[in-house]
Amino acid sequence: MESWVDSTCASKDLWLVLVFHGIDTLGWEPTPIPKLEEYFTYIKKREDSLWIATFGDATKYMREREHARVSAEEKDGKISISLTHSLDKTLYDLPLTLKTYIPANWTKVTVSQGSTTHTADVGHDAKGRYVLYQVEPNSSNAVLSGS
Repeated sequence: MESWVDSTCASKDLWLVLVFHGIDTLGWEPTPIPKLEEYFTYIKKREDSLWIATFGDATKYMREREHARVSAEEKDGKISISLTHSLDKTLYDLPLTLKTYIPANWTKVTVSQGSTTHTADVGHDAKGRYVLYQVEPNSSNAVLSGS
């Protein structure tokens, strides 16, 4: 079971859906509680490489992403990001993860939206340097600042 988690961590677009037919002494071929505790501890140690969610949240995220409109404007050494969607805002309110390419001279990037500010890790691929960060949809613009 641990290899399933490792494969999920190593893959970009892989879902791992855990199903247990029984726990402890209940159900068909039940998994003992100590084995589950060990397994979930293994998963918890890797949560920075996983998104652990309910089916409901995963479905909401996919629908938001499909209906998302993103625009970016670079001005005065900052990048302003607008993220909106047309879905019912009372049901669809999960933050979406965005990838934005940044100027080559930015080594540190701060992401601000509303009253929230954090530092984003800078990555690079064949297209250049980028940051991955979360943005609340239908809210104030996110602003990327580099140094």
